[in-house]
Amino acid sequence: MLSSILYKEWLKVRLFWGVALMLNIGVFVYLFVDLRHLFTIEHAEMIWYQAFKIGTLHYAYMKYLLVITGVIIGAAQFTPEMIGHRFRLSLHLPVRPNSMVLCCVLAGLLGVAVIGMLDVFMLYAIIARFFPHEGAKSALLTALPWLFSGLVAYLGTALTAMEPRLSRKFVYLAIAGGFLWLFYQGNDYETYNRALWKPALISLLFIPSVILPVYRYRNRTS
Repeated sequence: MLSSILYKEWLKVRLFWGVALMLNIGVFVYLFVDLRHLFTIEHAEMIWYQAFKIGTLHYAYMKYLLVITGVIIGAAQFTPEMIGHRFRLSLHLPVRPNSMVLCCVLAGLLGVAVIGMLDVFMLYAIIARFFPHEGAKSALLTALPWLFSGLVAYLGTALTAMEPRLSRKFVYLAIAGGFLWLFYQGNDYETYNRALWKPALISLLFIPSVILPVYRYRNRTS
């Protein structure tokens, strides 16, 4: 039954997942073209000086890329279900509601994570094409909190979409926005090398938290 739920969730979001995938690929294609153009109009020494001495992040415009991806997938997965009250039908499947909800969330998280891993590969490959290995490794460490924020954005979107009360939706949006803010404190290289694990671990609490609004939705409690 759980495998059937995973397949159902894939059918539901596959179009939007494909759109998000094309968006991510398009941004990294632009990054490659932009860097190649930069190396044709500037001396390599100047570009390396900007990158490693001044601290210019040539890939800074991908900061919010996976956040947008998480919001797209989360909204596509749960908003139509809640607006049309189709989610109530899923709660009557012969499986525990908590397991069903966590399975749905796992499917969405997996979709965001796959795109995130592809982003990691493309970022490393592109930066390694123009800079030494140390530069590519530094890019991954710098971008890691931005990539993890995509998972938080998905969980925050799912939590907000499944909440039946409008007032609580705004509360959840504020909480999710606060957690996302934690991943964007700094514009330097490898800002979170020693601190990422703390907000990352705390953010995992979003996963079991999605059970609470579903419980209220199912039992019509306040």
